[in-house]
Amino acid sequence: MNCPLSSYFPKSISLGLLLGCLTANLASAQTASQAASPAPAQTDATAAAPSLALTTVVPDGKVHKFEARDHQFWMDGQPTLLLTGEMHFGRVQPEDWDTRIKQAKAMGLNTISFYLFWNLVEPEEGKFDFSGMNDVRRVLKLCQDNGMWAILRPGPYCCAEVDYGGIPWWTVKYPDVKIRTNDPKYVEWSRKYIEQVYKQVGDLQVTKGGPLIMVAIENEYGNGRPADNDYMVSLHKIFQDVGFDVPMFTCDPGVEPQSRLMPGVMAQQNGLAGRASAQLLNDLGDFPVYVPEVYTAWFLGWGQAPVGEYTSRSPTPSIVSRLGTLLDNNYSFCLYMFFGGSNYGYNDGAVEYQPLVTSYEYGAPIDEAGRTTDKFRAIRDLLSTRFNRKLPDPPADPVLINLPTLKFSEQEPLLSTLPATPTKVADKTVSMEDLDQGYGFIDYRKKFDNGLKGALELKNASDYTIVMVNGKTVGEAYRGIGPDSSKITVNQDGPATLDILVYNLGRVSVITNAASQDRARKGLLGGATLDGQDLTGWEMYSLPYESGPDKFQAASTPADGPAFYHTTFNINKVGGTFLDMRKWSFGVVWVNGHNLGRFWDRGPVRSLFLPGEWLKKGANDITVLELHSAPQTPEITCVNGNIMDNPVIFPVRLNVGNVGPRGARGGFPGGGGFPGRGGFPGGPGPATTGGTAPAAPASAPAATTPPPQ
Repeated sequence: MNCPLSSYFPKSISLGLLLGCLTANLASAQTASQAASPAPAQTDATAAAPSLALTTVVPDGKVHKFEARDHQFWMDGQPTLLLTGEMHFGRVQPEDWDTRIKQAKAMGLNTISFYLFWNLVEPEEGKFDFSGMNDVRRVLKLCQDNGMWAILRPGPYCCAEVDYGGIPWWTVKYPDVKIRTNDPKYVEWSRKYIEQVYKQVGDLQVTKGGPLIMVAIENEYGNGRPADNDYMVSLHKIFQDVGFDVPMFTCDPGVEPQSRLMPGVMAQQNGLAGRASAQLLNDLGDFPVYVPEVYTAWFLGWGQAPVGEYTSRSPTPSIVSRLGTLLDNNYSFCLYMFFGGSNYGYNDGAVEYQPLVTSYEYGAPIDEAGRTTDKFRAIRDLLSTRFNRKLPDPPADPVLINLPTLKFSEQEPLLSTLPATPTKVADKTVSMEDLDQGYGFIDYRKKFDNGLKGALELKNASDYTIVMVNGKTVGEAYRGIGPDSSKITVNQDGPATLDILVYNLGRVSVITNAASQDRARKGLLGGATLDGQDLTGWEMYSLPYESGPDKFQAASTPADGPAFYHTTFNINKVGGTFLDMRKWSFGVVWVNGHNLGRFWDRGPVRSLFLPGEWLKKGANDITVLELHSAPQTPEITCVNGNIMDNPVIFPVRLNVGNVGPRGARGGFPGGGGFPGRGGFPGGPGPATTGGTAPAAPASAPAATTPPPQ
């Protein structure tokens, strides 16, 4: 996904790079007048264009010849456009893949592009998992069964706003290995991963009778303005050596630097919405233009306002107009996203320091629940008319269910769930990765027989931290709240137990490179001091909570700190639904052991999608971890769609590299936000002149949940 950040470009950044990045992504501002040689104005995006070519060949188990030459794609000698939509492994339920593919075909697409995330495929070093949500082989076979071509984007780095951009967390245990470089160890990790991917899909390439027609190498490597492309050359050789023989491409938000170019590999541009620049066409040479990411909207960060038209429900005419322009120029494209889905579990990433919301709906033509929208129907009309085709009817939309009001009568303090034995005991605190843990929480505990009094200061706590004394919350520290939040006055007679709970909110997904990899470490990295003196002698408890607490034992008295709330409910019909979390503050929800993701009253999204695949007829159970304060009457109701609320903006900007108060510089004028992006790097929006964000009320009224578009 396209996420250029100002703070990682040198101060001597060229005007060409800046303009290239801006042009690539400000789709709403890129008009025909900006084009190098614009096509004649067209008043109706759906007007017929007989010159457009679309192959009639579909994957059928036979070998077909797919080529990229003479400025066009070709299938068995027929010129063709690729009308593509993006979906991601890990964000779609396996049971829904077939329906999503049928929906894509019914909208008029002939190809589907898939990000495959290395961190999900290799969750532990050397242990690969291509089952369930990672079953890339099954998905490609479903494409073939439905007569759809496929494009695979396996990284190794993807961005896509997932944890660490898709790079496995365990690589963080090796700080001397520089990620996304030609470091021999990193290249070898990448080789082993790509080898395993090829074993799954190699025989499903179009050259062997399958639906796979193209493969992407890495993602937006030029974003970090590398001095050379030795690493990319190494990756290209790996893809070739393991057996990939279909056309390959790279993608970047702009056309600089030139180090992104490799012989025989298409250097495509994300976000293109008008006529390709002369430089892009020159770089492509004989290759056709394919836009790997045409944005249907944009992602959202916690405590971050939607930017311009790029909210989760962006205007349909804008995307239809952009697609019409691309078709006018005979360009192939991929809608990012066709279906966005959800950031289940702990796999959401962070833009610089700003964690992403759980919903990845992305204003896509198919909403988070799998329902077609007005955007779907408008694009379907466009593609049907422009290619003079009668398209198949889409599958029926899923019917959401309404659960009974879920009332929680049982609660258990989080500290009661600590293991009997610490994971590690040491003088100094260590990181989450040093405890061989990838996600979740860590509790750092120290006991004071004679009491705990004075000025407590946390050193480099990453990320959100809750400080408790004798089980009671006495302070919360977080970068977005400000540096003073790490300084807490304590005054407790002995004996006193200090617990410092650190919550990993997601590793940096952009820009993720050797210059930023030190931020991927999570936990209480620098320890803590009391009145300036280092505290030593810590018990450390690893708390991944993959499925929630191992055992739930209801407490007889209310908790003064973070606590789990649990209840059961019965249903006689299964289906998806949205949980209304507006009464709750901050935490995680599990249903039948499945992690739905994070909720946060910072907004702007105040709901969680519960897929029907995770429910069952009869008895179900739900557990909520509330890190702040549970509602006076702890309960959850259901709604028919995502709830968008006015966000509570953090006092410190998080989406910049050099973090400081709002209005301070972070690399470019405007407090580090990319100019023209509403202050949110990588997000198109209205131009801004400063880094100040509008203030939001502490408690803003929720917007009325609209019906499906």
